[in-house]
Amino acid sequence: MNANRLVKFGLLVLLLSGVLVSANIIVAQSSTPDPITPLMSTEDAQAFAERFEAIFDGPNLDIADDLFAEDFVGHLPLAPELDREGWKAYVASFYEGTPDLRQTTHEVIVGENRLVLRVSYTGTHTSTLLGIPATGNEVIMTGTGIFTFNEEGLVIENRADLDVAGVLTQIGAFPPAQ
Repeated sequence: MNANRLVKFGLLVLLLSGVLVSANIIVAQSSTPDPITPLMSTEDAQAFAERFEAIFDGPNLDIADDLFAEDFVGHLPLAPELDREGWKAYVASFYEGTPDLRQTTHEVIVGENRLVLRVSYTGTHTSTLLGIPATGNEVIMTGTGIFTFNEEGLVIENRADLDVAGVLTQIGAFPPAQ
């Protein structure tokens, strides 16, 4: 019975989150009566998305030095506010537990000085990840990143929502919902 309530509560939270995000988008659109010219073209956005994805093909963490400004600030799950080096260390920690980790970009949305990426990460849990010893399980983590750019085209902020709880469930830290 408790698992059933937990699932219902989770679905309610997800539904309410969607409503709030939709309301924020509507408010943001209605509060800007004049058309806004994006700082980034669609082609530039796609090029950034491809370059960002390349970070995860290796990994090639030094690419972040080319994409992120020196005053970059990252906001990611289970982490304090991160600078560029901290962001790279955060990503590297996932490679310690899933060395074959890869990113796939599913959607790119361009705003005035922002870019939103909807992504997923896949890998095999072959070493300690988030404090959990290797299970050999395939791990799939979905995420959304909001990148804010300065006038030079460098990322000054990244806010990311990642399904870390889903990963912990997949590697046995949490029992799956019934």
